[in-house]
Amino acid sequence: MDSKIVLNVAREEGRSRLKESYHNAPYKLTHYGAAGLTDHLEMIIMSASPGIMDTDYLHIDVHVKEEAQLKLFTQSFNKLHPMKTGAGQHTDVHVNAGGVFHYIPHPVTPFKDSIFKASNHIHLAEDAVLMWGDIISVGRIHMKEAFEFNRLHTQTKIFRNGKLSFIDNQLMSPKSQPIQKMLFFEGYTHQATFLFSALFAQELKQELDEILTVEYNDISYGFTQASTDVVILRALGTDGELLYDFLHMLGQLCWDFTQHKLSEKKENSMVRSIEKEKEKEKEEELVEDKKSVRKSSRKVVETGAIEGVKYA
Repeated sequence: MDSKIVLNVAREEGRSRLKESYHNAPYKLTHYGAAGLTDHLEMIIMSASPGIMDTDYLHIDVHVKEEAQLKLFTQSFNKLHPMKTGAGQHTDVHVNAGGVFHYIPHPVTPFKDSIFKASNHIHLAEDAVLMWGDIISVGRIHMKEAFEFNRLHTQTKIFRNGKLSFIDNQLMSPKSQPIQKMLFFEGYTHQATFLFSALFAQELKQELDEILTVEYNDISYGFTQASTDVVILRALGTDGELLYDFLHMLGQLCWDFTQHKLSEKKENSMVRSIEKEKEKEKEEELVEDKKSVRKSSRKVVETGAIEGVKYA
């Protein structure tokens, strides 16, 4: 089954509003909680299907317009059923100038013999901000299907101003890779990836250096600055819900930091605007002073000329 989800968000009257949405079976796109409760928009993707079946294909198209802000949620774990041919998903994201997009979906759970490819193309304007998450499970552990999937391929590309800024390409094939050993899962059952992309990514990295100093018993993680505008965090764990909560904690931290930076930028812009206005007023006063001096000089000259005629 081919399915499509379309979501367009624009900023109007100080709030981010839903301008266009489309979905078809088995998916549904609706407001997450009460609409209009926040200045940003919150939407959730729901599904009436028990999971992704063989030959299913989903295309997600998200457009966050200028200065709009969107948080997109999912309803539940994404289950990949046994397949012979394979299924796929492609996500196109466009975030315009000043826009902010936050998306951390539930974990993907591949059943035995499942084949799946997910590709994500994210296009960011120069000052747009992205918070993106991805969690992969090794399978239905309690059904003894760990590492029994056939092939799982995820690829995420981030473009800023039309140029490729970052690419994350993961191919997992348990039948041909030592996926349970060192440099792979190393005894863990879930892997999480978190991406933050913004012009102030380096400042966030410095904040994370101070904040993420705690060691978790059930999570092993590391993070680094992958490029000038991208910070990536990779984590391993044994509980999908725990990693999901961990990424959302990071997402909220990055969201708050972003709001602080945007507020700071707005204040600086207002200060510069006031300073420019003052400079303009001074220039206008200087021009008026010059005009006044010229008028006075002209008057003195004219008066002297008249008096000269009078006493000639």
